[in-house]
Amino acid sequence: MATMLLSAHGTNGDVLPFVRIGRELAERGHDVVVMTHSWFAGPIAAAGLRHLPIDTSEGYDRHLDDARRFMLDPLRDPDGVLALYRRNGLFELLADEVRMIEAHYRPGETVVVARHTSGIAAQMVAELRGVPVALVSVTPHQYVSLPVLGNLFRHVLGQGYDEVFQAFGLRPVRDWAAYLTSVKTQLALWPEWFDAAGQPAPENVVRCGFVLGDTAEGPVPDWTEPPVLITGGTGQVLHQRFYDVAARACRRIGRKALLVTRHPSFLPESLPDEVEWVPSASFATVMPRVAAVVHHGGIGTLARALASSTPQVLLAHGVDRPDNAERLARAGVAEWLPVSHWDEERAAGLLARALGDDGYRERIAPLAAAAGSEDSVRVVAEHAEALLGTDAVMTRPDPRERLARLSPEQRARLAAMARARRDAASA
Repeated sequence: MATMLLSAHGTNGDVLPFVRIGRELAERGHDVVVMTHSWFAGPIAAAGLRHLPIDTSEGYDRHLDDARRFMLDPLRDPDGVLALYRRNGLFELLADEVRMIEAHYRPGETVVVARHTSGIAAQMVAELRGVPVALVSVTPHQYVSLPVLGNLFRHVLGQGYDEVFQAFGLRPVRDWAAYLTSVKTQLALWPEWFDAAGQPAPENVVRCGFVLGDTAEGPVPDWTEPPVLITGGTGQVLHQRFYDVAARACRRIGRKALLVTRHPSFLPESLPDEVEWVPSASFATVMPRVAAVVHHGGIGTLARALASSTPQVLLAHGVDRPDNAERLARAGVAEWLPVSHWDEERAAGLLARALGDDGYRERIAPLAAAAGSEDSVRVVAEHAEALLGTDAVMTRPDPRERLARLSPEQRARLAAMARARRDAASA
């Protein structure tokens, strides 16, 4: 029996797919340990998996609240991002995670499956001990944003990361974009059509398909008329006007709505009588039974809506949401508004159009069948199992090799950027 250590950070859309992957690996006879936030103890226990908490539930909520404004626009106050990391002990947490992985590592019998971008501890242990690692991306934005993220990690957070790397005897990272794509096994939790609808992931990334995180069934709702579901996800990285605009849009077209959020501070001062608020709901049960969903553009919510053939309207703002929304719109399976166009009238118009599309559920059926399939989970599990016994110390990518792989157009852009920097320096 092998040990499969799953490492994930974030909210439901980031973590619950790892719980589902862990359940698949456990059913294949492996010992599965999920290293993540304490807040997910319930779903992990329900899946029959071992939990290795990295924080407390109170600390998790405190960090979500603290991180909210920086996650929406991290470049507005880069110095504040470093202060955020220091204040919440995130560099110390990285060091703790390295030690946790080392403690569970058995040569030849352990694989780490980590969330791309935040799975830095796994990559460090791959360098230190040779543990095989698979990086899993939950949204295309994790690749789209690599140039910006690499710059943030290097020039804003670099001091903190350098301290941790040096404490373990590792060289500091100088090219974060290359470092985060250096792991050979990289898995994407979205399908080919979603990838092709925007900037595609690198060629070596395996597009596995959506992995639905919320699989627990809840009480079947008893509605005389299916309402519109309104949800901004489980995190706090959300524009303050989201729920107000969504609720007013439903009222404008005379539709009842079920508003789901565990953060009451985001609710408007008064909700329309037609809107019912609940702190949580099983989307596996609710989503197929609502008339439509108005949501923030989170990958977990959109995947569940696709699997349920539920019409979607996205009020997308921040992080990966606009990119996700554009991909759905290009594929002709959702309507969306950027934050600059949020108002009651426009949102109501899109919602009315989505509700009035009588052919939507038939048109979406092929994509829905694929989104609800278990094949994607099996693909991830098979790639993880293929790494068993492949222990080898991970080496850093050589910058010269990376340059050699660039196309002539990429080389020309780099040369132009270098000239621009020299001209600016001499001006």
